[in-house]
Parts: sequence; C-alpha cells; structure tokens
Amino acid sequence: MSMRRRAGLGLTVLATAITLGACGSSGGDEGVDAPASPSAAPSSSEQAAPPVGEPLDAAALVSGPCAALSPDDLSKFGFAEGRVEPTAGGENATACVWEYAAESGNRVDLSVVTENENGLSAIYEQRSSNEYFEETEIAGYPAVHTATLDNRTDGGCGLWVGVDEQTTLFVLTNFDYGPEVADPCPVADRVAEATIATLRG
Repeated sequence: MSMRRRAGLGLTVLATAITLGACGSSGGDEGVDAPASPSAAPSSSEQAAPPVGEPLDAAALVSGPCAALSPDDLSKFGFAEGRVEPTAGGENATACVWEYAAESGNRVDLSVVTENENGLSAIYEQRSSNEYFEETEIAGYPAVHTATLDNRTDGGCGLWVGVDEQTTLFVLTNFDYGPEVADPCPVADRVAEATIATLRG
C-alpha cells in the first residue's frame, strides 16, 4: 500500500483535536500514529455511540498491547510475534504491530485509546467527515469501521470498538499482498474479537 493510501486510513476527529495519521511503513521502521490527547471533549449530553453494557478494563494493554493476543491467537492468524511501537496518543501510549509470518508487508496494529473521555462517541461525532462509517458490533461491544478515505479495497481498514464509555480499541490493517487486500475489515474484526476474549479472561 502506498504512503498516500496509508495516509487515507487516518481519522481526524476535529471536535476533540484527535488526529489519527498514517500507520508506519510496512517495514516497521516508523512509529504508529494514533489519536493524540484531546484538547477538549464533548459533553456527556452529546454522546452518540451505543452504550457499553459490560465494561472491560483494558488498562493493562495501554502499555503492553501485544498481550492482547495469545500464542494460540498468533498461530490462528498466522502472525509473527508482535512488537510494540510508540504512538502519538500520549506519553506512554503504544501500539502492537503484528506482521504475517509468511508475508512481510502485511500488518495489523492494535492500540488502546484512553485519552478521550467520551470514547467511541467522539468517533461517532465525526461520521460526516469520513468516506465510510459503518456501525457494527464486536463480541457484543459497539464498534464502527471508519476512516477519512475509503481504502477497504486496497488493504486498509480502521476499526474502533468501545470497551467502556471512555476507552476504545483501535485496530488498523495494512495489507499489500493476499486475499485480505480486497476485504481487510474481517481481519480487523477477528483481532478485536480475540482482544476482547483476552480482556474477559
């Protein structure tokens, strides 16, 4: 995927000054951009996302996101061991990057976004700014596929999942090879499902 197309995966949340930029290169030598800390947050009366019925504590994954997937999960997905990269989401914010063991250049990133006190609702408020915004549900949790540019036929899918009213999981795919290039969102969904299973214990 070209850097121009990767940049299209970025989701700019203007109301809360959250910017999600391009993911790092497939070679992994750049950090993973993720939402920066908001300068302002919408009031609770403006929340638009569905409520989270059974909140999960994702605090442990903020600094250790690679613990989201078990060794069995890695084998099932065909991922190599994950590596942690810093993000722009705060002083200690990180993302886990998993590359396919058999296909370097294909990667999935996961980060836990805690900086926005309104969680998934901030993403909902920016739906009109994005080329696609599709509500879904991941393992019983409210979620959306969305990004400023629609690169879903070119390996890129952005998935946000609310795990409590302030915390979201963000999964980003970057695929250059294989059948997932034409339909990447199901992979993002499965990674999020496995992460939720880990959080449930």
